[in-house]
Amino acid sequence: MPESRRSSRLGATDWVDAAFALLTAEDGGEHGVTISRLCTTLEVTKGSFYWHFRDLDALWEAMAVRWQEENRRRITDVDEFSEMPPDGRLIALSTMLIGKDHLTVERAIRSRARSNANIADTVRNIDAEIFQAVEAIVGQFGMDPGQARLLSGVLVYAGIGYIHGHEGLPTISPDDIQRAIPGLLSLTLAQPSTDPEPPASDSP
Repeated sequence: MPESRRSSRLGATDWVDAAFALLTAEDGGEHGVTISRLCTTLEVTKGSFYWHFRDLDALWEAMAVRWQEENRRRITDVDEFSEMPPDGRLIALSTMLIGKDHLTVERAIRSRARSNANIADTVRNIDAEIFQAVEAIVGQFGMDPGQARLLSGVLVYAGIGYIHGHEGLPTISPDDIQRAIPGLLSLTLAQPSTDPEPPASDSP
């Protein structure tokens, strides 16, 4: 197909798709996403890339937005498991977030966020939405709001830490999560309430 005809059919979405494919390829990773490799993959010239994006940073910004949409879809998928008990939904959400490709994308986008304010804003929004989803599930276990918020924070922070350190840490499997979540819940529920006691009434 002539390059001009192929270029006219490509949209920004095609470039983002190709970038994710390069990122998660065996020989990919963050530094594998280059304009030259993208153009080779899509069989077009660099002019086609610059028609859609001002530079590589702009492409990564679009990738971060797509990743936020993907995370929202995962949250919605878990929310639709209404017949599943809360601990099952929490395990399902956690399992979705430890897949190899998921970790690769997460780490790369967070790396780009260190030098790109727009990506950093998107990452903060992703984290806030994940936290809200976890807190909504944890709140169904009957613990007080303070405990629910504390446990949700621990789970989300642990997940972010695993994203950055998973290559040097023991691999976590879905079975590991299935065993660990009930234990964490039991420990939290056994702790005294973190909410302050209401003031004593002065009435006799």
